[in-house]
Amino acid sequence: MANTESELSTKLIINSMRIWIVNYYAGSPDNTTNPRYLQFSHYFQQAGYDVITFSASYRPAAQVELIEGDGMYEEHQYGEHRYVHVRCPRYVGNGLKRMYSIFAFAWRIYRYRKTFDKPDLILHNIHTPFDYPILWTAKKLKAKYIAEAWDLWPEDFVTFGLVSKKNPALHFFYWLEKRLYYRADQIVFTFLGAFDYLKRKKWMKEQGGKINPSKLHYINNGIDLEQFERNKVAFPRPDIDMNDPGVKKIIYLGSISQANNVKTLIDAANLMKEKSQYRFFIYGDGSYRAELEQYVKDNHIDNVVFKEPHIPFAECAWVVSQATVNVMNYEKGFGSYGVSSGKMFQYLAAGKPIVCNIDIAYDNVIEENNLGVAHDINTAEEFAEAIQRLADQPQIEYDAICARVREVAKRFDYKTLSAEELKVVEASFK
Repeated sequence: MANTESELSTKLIINSMRIWIVNYYAGSPDNTTNPRYLQFSHYFQQAGYDVITFSASYRPAAQVELIEGDGMYEEHQYGEHRYVHVRCPRYVGNGLKRMYSIFAFAWRIYRYRKTFDKPDLILHNIHTPFDYPILWTAKKLKAKYIAEAWDLWPEDFVTFGLVSKKNPALHFFYWLEKRLYYRADQIVFTFLGAFDYLKRKKWMKEQGGKINPSKLHYINNGIDLEQFERNKVAFPRPDIDMNDPGVKKIIYLGSISQANNVKTLIDAANLMKEKSQYRFFIYGDGSYRAELEQYVKDNHIDNVVFKEPHIPFAECAWVVSQATVNVMNYEKGFGSYGVSSGKMFQYLAAGKPIVCNIDIAYDNVIEENNLGVAHDINTAEEFAEAIQRLADQPQIEYDAICARVREVAKRFDYKTLSAEELKVVEASFK
């Protein structure tokens, strides 16, 4: 009995603590494009923690400014969620101005750190090396620090040819990345292959580095299934194309940038344009959208329809649920350490077959569970064949794959993932 009371006392002490969630892209509850931290905030508060979420004030995708006054930051209460929006320089595209804006976000949190209620722990969605000052903030405030990575920066800069391996700055960036991981109390990756990345860099203890395997955790992105179902019913779109029952709808939802290689999908659509039952719908924006829209026009690819660059997140549930096949599309080399794409979990919740044009390393949810296709597709012909094979299968087989997709989605419900993240938070204090 004494042990039980002691454990309860410890838990109550832990749960009276305050967590800062720091994510440049968190936005606000009404305009987030990935609900991960909104969900974590909800479940952390249910567990008794006080939570403040820090986000950049400007949402480039939606062109929304969240600060109403002239200050460098503003605090807002959205229902149960407490936010601090930090003013940052605006930018377009993925160049140096974006990186500077991320740095300014982190620097201003560091600069004004004593203005806000002191945290016991900072959960930081990292963009190494540009938001390194968040680690300084944690150390100055004597708070525990969890680094959470959705991508491998700066490694991805090399993978996609944005920075040469010989660039002297890259070596400095890697050094900062290593130092951040060394100093973190816990590290969470949303892609499983990151563990091998750390081994390859020789940063793990077994290779002579300083990272203890016990502080590494894999918690992928996910979806709130209950909210998805509510949104699907509550936010239908009055769209003639999407409401046409005679059309097999191939849907791509997401960024249209170099890393997404959407042109390959468009070329596959071009091969299928004589088959009137197929139509391709592209939702999203990015640096390549205008170029690809012109490409479609110049080549008379009439079965490709570019929809709105931005739609409210709540409406995405209805859109992807109208698909015959949902598509994930990437440049070759993407996913070599795994994929934690937000769209994949919306597709899973939609319960429709999925085509992905790359081999997802380490945790290929799609092929391992027979939910569609996820391997290297090298030509437009192969892409078109994969789409048609899924869309044209007998109804009984199509219905079976849809049922499997919905069942696998349950593994990534945020109720489950938040419980895993809470274990990481509590481990930070041990």
